[in-house]
Amino acid sequence: MNSNSEDILREVFKCCLDSRFPHVQPFSPAEAPLLLCGVCIFWRAIALTTPQLWERLSICIGRESSDKAQPSQQLIKTWIARSGARPLTLVLKDLGLRSSVDIANNVLRIFLPHIHRWQSITFLLPNYPLPSALIGLGRLCDASQLQIANLEFGADPGFQTAGTPQVAGLAGLLTASSQLHTLYYRNDPCTLRFLDISWAHLTVIDLVPVWSPMSQIIDIMQKAPKLRSLSVFIAETCNVARPLLLPDLVILWIGSEVDLGPLFEQLTLPSLSNVNVFCGNTVPPQTDVINCVARSGCSLQIAIFKSLRISKAHLLTFLRLSPALLLFEFSDGGAATITDDILELLTAGTTSYLCPDLRIIRFLESSVSSTDGLLADMVVSRRAKGSPPSLSCLVVDFSDADLPTHAADIRRLKGLEEAPGFRVWINEPETE
Repeated sequence: MNSNSEDILREVFKCCLDSRFPHVQPFSPAEAPLLLCGVCIFWRAIALTTPQLWERLSICIGRESSDKAQPSQQLIKTWIARSGARPLTLVLKDLGLRSSVDIANNVLRIFLPHIHRWQSITFLLPNYPLPSALIGLGRLCDASQLQIANLEFGADPGFQTAGTPQVAGLAGLLTASSQLHTLYYRNDPCTLRFLDISWAHLTVIDLVPVWSPMSQIIDIMQKAPKLRSLSVFIAETCNVARPLLLPDLVILWIGSEVDLGPLFEQLTLPSLSNVNVFCGNTVPPQTDVINCVARSGCSLQIAIFKSLRISKAHLLTFLRLSPALLLFEFSDGGAATITDDILELLTAGTTSYLCPDLRIIRFLESSVSSTDGLLADMVVSRRAKGSPPSLSCLVVDFSDADLPTHAADIRRLKGLEEAPGFRVWINEPETE
């Protein structure tokens, strides 16, 4: 077999890796890449000299005894050695079953000699404080190629004060690289105040599920103007002194137990495409969310609103501002905001037909209160228009009081389930 055939075989081998989970490679001899090594001597030689097959590995510690055996330290070392000089994607997860921080430290000590090749790391160790292997990194850390960091550790008082060994370890890890662009951080985000991260290069920040004060989020927005995706929980409101502009932000995901008005009143997001805002039941009306969309002039494709407590007029304003919507989910804590006039404007063929490209509609938590038949009319009209029909999914919750009065809607909507390319869920959980 000539060298060209070897090159082709290498490309075929790369395609054997599980594309559904590109950052995870199993240690199973029944799956690639180990499977490829057991076919014949020639294949083994090709696999062992194709470092791209070995640049990603995922290790779960704390498995039950009935699960697959965990890889030995020698196998982990061998795997990394086979990756040559390639950038590494490393995943270490603690399942919390028969595990210990010693096991995590042992794995991390195998990873550390290759820290100069770390490109993407996922260290999810929620049952233990920051492992000693990482505490010792300090300012001499050589993680200069790091681009993606996904971190979660157990509660650790050392994260609360500047200058502690724990903060120094995190600082060494997250400040060594000017290439860091994605940060998932599942500990107290206030710790980030102590770290001189290259904020100007960050494009993705995800601080969920930990609650952050609004002041912390504003500080991050100001320091990371190139953000394209931001996901946060906000628990404490504050005054916002000056306008905030995030010109590149495409995805905004906010959960809140407080008034978000001070933030959205000052926020402009001209590139926003995907917005998800959900509020607690005691939060006042969040009309500034709609005002932000209007001020930004963005072209939204996905909008998920829960308990904004906005008026029907504000909802209509939003729909008129968002002609490119593909997915719209709305619930308002049991308030019936979706009424006849809104359904009529969403019905294809009407003079003021809104949001013609909608693929998915979810009216949840009894947000619909309309004349029986109008909801089905809206769906049928959208299904009939165009080729192929645009609307593919409807999820609706009727209140207990309204459920018996929507017999025609329910009957007609259930009948549409037989049509190809359309699913409907009425007062039931949405499934695949």
